[in-house]
Parts: sequence; C-alpha cells; structure tokens
Amino acid sequence: MVRLTRLSSKKLGEILLEGELLDKDRLEHALQEQAKSHELLGEVLVRLGYVTELDIARSLATQFALPFLNVSQYDVNRDVLARFSPAMLMEHQCLPLDQIGQVVILAIGGPIDAKVMEQFERVAGCEVHLYVSTSAEIEKALDKYLAERDK
Repeated sequence: MVRLTRLSSKKLGEILLEGELLDKDRLEHALQEQAKSHELLGEVLVRLGYVTELDIARSLATQFALPFLNVSQYDVNRDVLARFSPAMLMEHQCLPLDQIGQVVILAIGGPIDAKVMEQFERVAGCEVHLYVSTSAEIEKALDKYLAERDK
C-alpha cells in the first residue's frame, strides 16, 4: 500500500527559498497569515500573490519525491474515472488518470492523508501511484470529465 510521506526533510517554505521563488520576509508574512487563517501554507502564499500555484505544485512534488504532471496534457481514461464517485474526487481534488497493469495513476493538487489514500486504493481495487499537479488543472479536468460523464 502506498503512503504519502515527506521524503525531503525540508519544509515547503525552505524549498521555495532555495529555489529563489520566495524571500524570507514574504515567507515570514505568509507564516503569520497561516497562523491566523489555518490554511495550508501553499494556499496562503498563492492567495497573497507571492508564488503561483504551479510553483507550489512543483515544490510539493520535490518535497514528497513525487513526479509532476500537467493534467491538461493528459488524456484521462474514462473507464478508470468511472470507478470513483464525483463527490469523492471533488472533495479531495484528485483525478484518476489511467491504469497501468495493477496500478492506478492519481493526480493530486496537494497533500493527501493515509486514510484518503486507503480509500482511493479500496475503490480502485489496486495500488495507487501519486502524481502532483495544480489544483486548478485538476478542478478544470474534473469539471470537464464529470460533465461528460453526466450526459
């Protein structure tokens, strides 16, 4: 069973600093905002306009040692998508892309906990491998493919 664990000892802010995508002052400001709003740091940074959602997605891919994928450039396997309820996909902002052998490829827009991962594996009936994309791309693809499915 696949578990999402941070393989890098670096935090998201550190990765953004090292990549010169963010400076220390803006990181400190975002951390203060995060303490008030209880949002994820990436959400705060994007909301403040300090980084893009793409910057966050690529940094999360680095942090969790997962591949990055532009969902908009991928043709989703509708048979795999059909296994999952729209509510489940929308709630967790995840998009099943394809199945290769006994592995379902799942795009995520942010961190996903072990219980959610187990839920996806249970529904898929096999192992799930994660790829990181942007939440906006996943949402756009979900809107498109779920609308097709409802026809």
